[in-house]
Amino acid sequence: MAAGIQNSNRSRIRNHFKHMREAMEPLLAKQLSGQISDRILDWEIYRSAEKIYFYYPLGNEVSLLPVILHALSDKKCIAFPKVHGSQMSFYEVGGLDELAEGCFHVMEPVSAGRAPADWPQALCFVPGTVFDRMGGRFGYGRGYYDRYFAERTDCRLAGCAYAFQITDPLPLGQWDRGMDYLICENGIVDFSQRIV
Repeated sequence: MAAGIQNSNRSRIRNHFKHMREAMEPLLAKQLSGQISDRILDWEIYRSAEKIYFYYPLGNEVSLLPVILHALSDKKCIAFPKVHGSQMSFYEVGGLDELAEGCFHVMEPVSAGRAPADWPQALCFVPGTVFDRMGGRFGYGRGYYDRYFAERTDCRLAGCAYAFQITDPLPLGQWDRGMDYLICENGIVDFSQRIV
């Protein structure tokens, strides 16, 4: 019973913030995404990263396309996620032309003939519906990122959100992986040195 109530509450919170994001004017989403991208481009953690996991934005998700294009021009190794059933893997790409529409209409790497990227200590930019001020995250309820990073605790996770997607503490489960960094248009918060 208690688990059912908690799951219902999680879904309600997730849907509330997802609807808020979907209601944004596309021009505002583009403007704020540009501000977030500018912060990342000036961020020493990004500048020193050699291997980066990105995501391709869907709808009004924070778009990091300027950062992706910079990373490609800077010869960084970049990879995008691809869903296989209940699992997710990342695949390295050399350009955005190596992506095609996949699960849930998300642009994914064409993985035929490629081995998944498995990069220890990679920087990973993570989308979400809502984050809290301690680095907690709700995704879309399917758990792909949580499962993938449960065994890759050395990767550095950077949640990407608009400021209105950051709220009071979320009712997290033991499987919810916290972010090491949280990035919005107002700045970057570093949780990486916290004591667990």
